[in-house]
Amino acid sequence: MRAGSLRDRITIQRQTETTDDYGNTVGAWADLVSVWADVRETTGKEKVAAGRVEASRTATIRVRKSSATAGITEADRLTARGETWNIRSIAQADRKGVMLDLLCESGVST
Repeated sequence: MRAGSLRDRITIQRQTETTDDYGNTVGAWADLVSVWADVRETTGKEKVAAGRVEASRTATIRVRKSSATAGITEADRLTARGETWNIRSIAQADRKGVMLDLLCESGVST
């Protein structure tokens, strides 16, 4: 893939544990790495869960594989185009192992 196709700046986030003012452990999202990506959104869908309608969108986000992106897992999330996306699966996009495809979902809880 040519570098010109990677036009969207995304930030990968990982959940960390911090301590609040009262000594309680709370989870917070910390920025892991920012990289250029190709965000390809698909059409939205709706489903009924627990008696209410949930609208979600999916996207395939392609990033260049590097030492920074090789450690991405499905437990991480990312921000792209002003939205938060949950990573559902990670796949190698080509035979050479140069690119990664991240199947992501927005509009649902983590």
